[in-house]
Amino acid sequence: MKSFTSILGWLLLIALVAVPSFLFYNWLTQSKKAASEELASAPAVNVFPPAAAQPEGSSQPAVSPAAGQPQAQPAARQMLPAPQPVQEQPQAQAPAAAQAPAEQPPSASASAPETPAENQEGEQAPAGEQPAVEVSTVPKPISYYEPKSERDPTFSPADYRRIKEERLAREEAARMQALSERRTKAREPGPETRISLQGIVGNAAIINGDMYYVNQTVRGVKIVKIGADYVIGDYKGKKFRKVLK
Repeated sequence: MKSFTSILGWLLLIALVAVPSFLFYNWLTQSKKAASEELASAPAVNVFPPAAAQPEGSSQPAVSPAAGQPQAQPAARQMLPAPQPVQEQPQAQAPAAAQAPAEQPPSASASAPETPAENQEGEQAPAGEQPAVEVSTVPKPISYYEPKSERDPTFSPADYRRIKEERLAREEAARMQALSERRTKAREPGPETRISLQGIVGNAAIINGDMYYVNQTVRGVKIVKIGADYVIGDYKGKKFRKVLK
């Protein structure tokens, strides 16, 4: 059973290959036959045409175009007009030349033509006189270009960024310097440091080793009030309290 199936498969394969081959062979044979019939029915064409036939009565060979060129030269010479005698022209012009002086009398201005040097002197202006400068009447062009920003087109965005960073760095440095100067500046001592309260006796206070009463002044500080253990002073309108320690 297996061998029968394999044989049947081979037969089908051979049939599949043989049928297209047979059809192609028939088509190729018919196309060759049709081409040969077309060639046989076409008229024969002579590639090299025969030379022009000469008449029976003429015995001379046909003249080529190159051989006919020298024969055309005599005919061209015959068509040219005959040269006129040269001696007749002076004889014809002589009477006209003789009549010209009689008709036009000589004049002083015509007999003395201007020389090139005189023409140049007349054309040249005097050395002292300068030519007038022509004033231009053309209006000066007005520019209507108004840029919307002050940005320089020759600078790139990176250049502007670098310039901005440098400006911010300078401003920050100036701010830090001013801040450091304010911090390092010597602070003015308060008015309470001007007096040293050493004791109180009744209505008097011992200040800086001396006895002071109310309305007295010591080192610019006015004693306003003397308490049990404190003193109230006034320095330039600023009141403060000094406590006994």
